[in-house]
Amino acid sequence: MFKAKGGSVVSKRPSCIRGSPEVAIFLSSLKRGSYLLKILNAGLDVLKCNMFSDDRIERKRHPKYYVRKYGVNNLYKYNLDSSTRLIYTLVAESSGVAVVVLEVLDHKKYEERFGYS
Repeated sequence: MFKAKGGSVVSKRPSCIRGSPEVAIFLSSLKRGSYLLKILNAGLDVLKCNMFSDDRIERKRHPKYYVRKYGVNNLYKYNLDSSTRLIYTLVAESSGVAVVVLEVLDHKKYEERFGYS
């Protein structure tokens, strides 16, 4: 969540949600009705209502992978469940701010990507 001056929590709807090409391929590989697809859709529903729903990742913790591949200058993590993470960035557009999902990771891959293991 994003906190404004004075500590109040800001809730804001994005103009749209879209995914990286890798996320599109990943989504198309999921079986209809699978647990992972259900929690992913539930997480996207939350982000549709509030793009600041979970944790903002400090810039010094941004993996070089995301900076090089996508040129991100902001990065967020949404916990889909206790072991699955959705990594996204916010992009300013003429219609507002878009949520761009970059990756869906299990906990092991998340720890590797962010250098925790």
